Amino acid sequence: MSSIIPMVSVELKNYLAILLGSEVSKKYLQKVVTPMEEYSLHVYRDVSRVSDIIDNLELKGFDAHQHEIFDNLIITAPKGPFELTHLEGSKEIIVDNRAAEMIYQGANVFVPGVKRANRVKMGDVVNILNQRNILVARGEAAMNHNQMLRKGQGIAAKNILSPYIVPSLELLDDETLPIYFQSVPAYLASINLDPKPEDKILDCCAAPGNKTFHLNELTKDQAQIIAVDRSKRRIEKIKSKIRKYRTSNITAYVGNIIELSKEWNIKFDKILVDPPCSSLGLRPRLVHNIDVKTIKSMATYQKAILFACDKLLKDNGTIVYSTCTVTKEENEEIIHHAVENMNYRVIEQNFVFSKTDISIANFTFPVQRFIPGIDNTLGYFIAKLQKSKS
Repeated sequence: MSSIIPMVSVELKNYLAILLGSEVSKKYLQKVVTPMEEYSLHVYRDVSRVSDIIDNLELKGFDAHQHEIFDNLIITAPKGPFELTHLEGSKEIIVDNRAAEMIYQGANVFVPGVKRANRVKMGDVVNILNQRNILVARGEAAMNHNQMLRKGQGIAAKNILSPYIVPSLELLDDETLPIYFQSVPAYLASINLDPKPEDKILDCCAAPGNKTFHLNELTKDQAQIIAVDRSKRRIEKIKSKIRKYRTSNITAYVGNIIELSKEWNIKFDKILVDPPCSSLGLRPRLVHNIDVKTIKSMATYQKAILFACDKLLKDNGTIVYSTCTVTKEENEEIIHHAVENMNYRVIEQNFVFSKTDISIANFTFPVQRFIPGIDNTLGYFIAKLQKSKS
């Protein structure tokens, strides 16, 4: 299939070229439109299931193997790319840009993602496009267009050909398996916090809770862990996992950590800060609508979250700060702010896997930066901070 370049503004393209350099920026733009080369499944608590899960993935046609260092991680890869061309004379289903990215990876077309499906009838073989007219799949309509508009849920069309097929939990067909997808960088963020059973730990932007439960696993269900997120729906999902895994030492709260920090009279040993960000590291991304003004606004909010967490952290306590973006404003500049204005020092991480070795704004602290086109995963940033005594 022909190479797809993400639809980005001239402003963002110029920003990336200055930030990363022209060659790395070009590699990033080529790879951010594709799924990650490596997906990782975290097998929670029960490493004895790893071999069976690998066998199941291979039976479904996916390459899979156990991680060479972390025995509870399974590394697998998507299938593809497959040749996809526009089917001349066929009707079209237009889907929103985020739904399109899932369909591009093999997902079916679900009713909430459909924006337009003029004259489509059940059984029609259709071209599926995003809102920017990028072809993302070929499908077979499971409803006619009137049903798609009337119904609030269900499969609108079955995906019969897409450029990629990524592994999914549904493919494993076993809801009892103690597994969830967690990228290697996200796994590293948790493990580099170095949590101990006796610690009091805060995960301040916790949903969907994968890092929360990883922290719990690392501390053998003994640390006192508080998970906070602004979304009631997402916190309910964490509470559901608490019940599923029969965990008694994790408490989940709905709330904004900036406001909660003003109310709580509690100090934590360690805090994981993974704040909302511009998400320029997520893959695949076919359309980027982020501008530099939004990036700077995000950075202001991230500093406020870090300030709130500082009030909740003990002297000599540790923060791991991570994002799934590649900007300097949301990454290096946040860490520089913590060092210059908040009495922190950047410390070495125990596990460093990033292949990225480029200097951003003459920043010399020991951090990890993952960039699509250099690393086989999503774009990600990790820094570890220690608070000095007041």
